[in-house]
Amino acid sequence: MKYFSYILIFYTAVSYGTTLDEMIILSEKNPSIQAAMQQAKVYEKLHNAAKAENYPSLDVSYGATYLYEDPVMYFGGSSLQVQAKNLYTGTVKLTYPLFTGFAVSAQIDKSKLRMHRASLEADDAKRNLYMGIVQAYTAAVSLKHLMDSEQEAHEATQKSYEKAKAFFDLGMSSSSELYRIEADLNAIKAQQIQTNNSYKIALSQLSLMTKEEITDVEPLPLIEELSLERLKEQALKNRPDLKALALMVQEQQSQIDLAKSTQYPSVALFAQVSHIGDTPELNGDGYTNKDHSAAGFMINYNIFSGFKTQSQIEAAREAKLSVELGLEAYKDKVKTEIYESYLTYKSLFGALEAAKAQVKAQESYEKLVQGQFENQLADADTLSRAISSLAMARASLITINARLYASFAKALLEVDNETFLNTIQNTKE
Repeated sequence: MKYFSYILIFYTAVSYGTTLDEMIILSEKNPSIQAAMQQAKVYEKLHNAAKAENYPSLDVSYGATYLYEDPVMYFGGSSLQVQAKNLYTGTVKLTYPLFTGFAVSAQIDKSKLRMHRASLEADDAKRNLYMGIVQAYTAAVSLKHLMDSEQEAHEATQKSYEKAKAFFDLGMSSSSELYRIEADLNAIKAQQIQTNNSYKIALSQLSLMTKEEITDVEPLPLIEELSLERLKEQALKNRPDLKALALMVQEQQSQIDLAKSTQYPSVALFAQVSHIGDTPELNGDGYTNKDHSAAGFMINYNIFSGFKTQSQIEAAREAKLSVELGLEAYKDKVKTEIYESYLTYKSLFGALEAAKAQVKAQESYEKLVQGQFENQLADADTLSRAISSLAMARASLITINARLYASFAKALLEVDNETFLNTIQNTKE
């Protein structure tokens, strides 16, 4: 069920401002969002780097060694040169880690999870920015309508002032009543200046968050009836910061696997094409064969590391348990946040109906007092209180309406971005 915002009653001027969904689109240019998205790209590249460990490594090397003395071997009192004084070496070597005790696969899994977590963190950064935009936007809309309400109060007071001055000129009223209404006019003007400046501040905040100059805003979208159970269910399933924490648990499991990998032997294969020489052409040095090509394998198995491996495994397990407990605590926090937002939403819904009734009653009373004042059946104080009460009632309605939409949007954003974005698209006027 959809409810039209009662505040639109006061919004009669044609507006060409920026809508809330347009603000959300513009916020993609916000530097904090760009930074979070860039960070996600960083982890994507790091994941690609980790996957490279699964492939053979091909290295090419070329080097030269220049000895100060001839390399010789001594036999009694004589010497025999056994190697060239200048040695050049060129090698092409292929290495493949055949088995690493699952270290490579664990590292790849961990980097993949971190990449996905960075993407979720970017989504959560957007969610928090959207909340800020909603707060500033509802404040701006509220202040805009408040300016309309204050203008109506000013016009009503100005009309009363003109009537009071006419009575005063005819000697039908005292100067005190005229001064009383004049003071009210000045007070309203001062309040209008304050409200207008507050409106400009709200627009400035929106401009900062969207990286676009915002000069006006459109009315708030419509709101829908919310289901507490559905909000909780969807939040626990889709909220990006919760999903990021769940990935951290999986990352810690990968860290455990990585720590365990040192309990296994590692096996590496290699093959190389290598030539040596006493000149850059690598045609041999005259003492040994020029072709040093080879193939082989290397097995490495750590027997004892001073309990380092066991300590690393236990530390990784404790870290995983810590994240799991943190995740459960955060789930409870999310459920509490949604529950509180939902109760605020329901409370404001009830307050909105009462505020609408109050405005209607004050409008009727102000109209009655205006008629009495024009017929000199009510004094300036009574009229001033009636106009002030109506202005306060309208301001209260405006504030409640803004707070209602803010609580509605907050509850949606406490689920996920998609739920919020789909809703504001479906609740356009």
